[in-house]
Amino acid sequence: MRILVAVLAIAVSMPVISIPTSPEAQTMGRNNMRQARPRVSREDRLLNLRYEAEDRLLTIETRIAEIEGAAQGGAALTAGQQRELAQLNDRKAREQREIERLTAALEP
Repeated sequence: MRILVAVLAIAVSMPVISIPTSPEAQTMGRNNMRQARPRVSREDRLLNLRYEAEDRLLTIETRIAEIEGAAQGGAALTAGQQRELAQLNDRKAREQREIERLTAALEP
């Protein structure tokens, strides 16, 4: 028990030695972390953008179908539904142009 107390006393009384890291080593560490991230190619970015645009287009088309389905039930569209339908058709046209632009950018 005395030995354990003596060893503990010596360990606590010893000064802490630390070696400061150089700025170069710190920079190298940050660069290595940057390199560890996977790089996404231009083609992959364009494909991801096109997929997102296609998803938005599908959502818009689904909403248009819902509104038109309500009109086919025999009820006339309200002014709000007509405005929403016009806005959705504008958004649909924009998304289609965006998909065409991204598809053209992907072609060699």
